[in-house]
Amino acid sequence: IGYGDIVPITVPGRILAGLTIFAGLLMMALPVGIFATAFANEVHRRDFIITWSLVARIPLFRTLTASEIADVMTMLRAQKVDSGTVIARRGEPAHAMYLIADDEVEVKLRHKHLRLGTGQFFGEIATLRRTRRSATITAARSTRLLVLDALDLHGLMDRQPTISAFPKNSNAPRFC
Repeated sequence: IGYGDIVPITVPGRILAGLTIFAGLLMMALPVGIFATAFANEVHRRDFIITWSLVARIPLFRTLTASEIADVMTMLRAQKVDSGTVIARRGEPAHAMYLIADDEVEVKLRHKHLRLGTGQFFGEIATLRRTRRSATITAARSTRLLVLDALDLHGLMDRQPTISAFPKNSNAPRFC
């Protein structure tokens, strides 16, 4: 088995050598699988906590309970956009609101340009009011977004009427 200088010759010896090799592989593969699964679970748990805290900080969802925020999280879909990609264009109908999970976007209003970064959001006002976008949003770099579709948001508003009052009593910037 080692360097090839000693090899089993008899059939029982070869069977024993094969079983020894198989047992050795299992002894290595089993712990590796256990560690990989534990690592993947930890990453998933960390991502869940980070996403939950991002969603909970949005003024639109501040009145929701923890389980209601978890419900919102099931509606979110991840989207990765490359640098320079237009995410939303001024004048287009609003079909979704966006939460920036990683990196930043550039907001181009008529007379003002600004940047939004990780943890910030945009598009909620136009989506809530079912109006057109008031700004053009472009990915400044390769950006990860969490997207909440308008249909899901309006369904959530039907179940949680406090969300419907958000634009009237919010100090959040009103664009897009």
